[in-house]
Amino acid sequence: CRFSQAILPVVAVLVATGIVLAVIQVQMPAALLGTAYGRLLLVKLALLFFLFTLAATNRWKLTAPAEAGETEVQRRLVRSIGVEMLIVLAIFGVAAGWRFTPPPRALAIAAAQPASIHIHTLKAMADLSITPGHAGPVAASIVVMTGDFGPLDAKEVTLVLSKPDSGIEPIKRPATKPGDGTWRVDDLVIPVAGRWTARLDILVSDFEMVKIEAPIDIRAE
Repeated sequence: CRFSQAILPVVAVLVATGIVLAVIQVQMPAALLGTAYGRLLLVKLALLFFLFTLAATNRWKLTAPAEAGETEVQRRLVRSIGVEMLIVLAIFGVAAGWRFTPPPRALAIAAAQPASIHIHTLKAMADLSITPGHAGPVAASIVVMTGDFGPLDAKEVTLVLSKPDSGIEPIKRPATKPGDGTWRVDDLVIPVAGRWTARLDILVSDFEMVKIEAPIDIRAE
């Protein structure tokens, strides 16, 4: 009896903590059915609900008659406790499955990560980041330097993205310089995922254009 009374606040804290963590990790209700993590969470919640219901039945309906010596109730209580143990094992199995199912929050963070490359030649070099690094509307950030890591005060920078195997015309966009030392391309949409070739046309002076390029991998959404 004392254990039953003491365990209730602990269970309440565990349930409240689990709800908070679920809200943080799942973020959107649609992710409960739309992701493997969400579906496993629903299975775990169903098992927990069944476990708590069974435990409450055992405690409040079966324990007293069993202690009073009612043989049939004692047998029923033993079977019920066995079912509880099986449910606990199932819950452990579901929890272990989470190792292979990243939560929606982690997937969202990963999807927002940029695709970045470093292009290095003798005449010029550049760091190019495309955010987010998957197909769709994106923004490109470019830092250009000389071949020996010195500052390069380019007059113009143009980004050219090409993927000949997709049958899409090269995407060519002039970059703007917002004043923080980088060049940006904001009006950019990458239509398909895959390996693209990123070329930077760097106008070093009125008489010199340097073109550097490298492959960049764009993820699917």
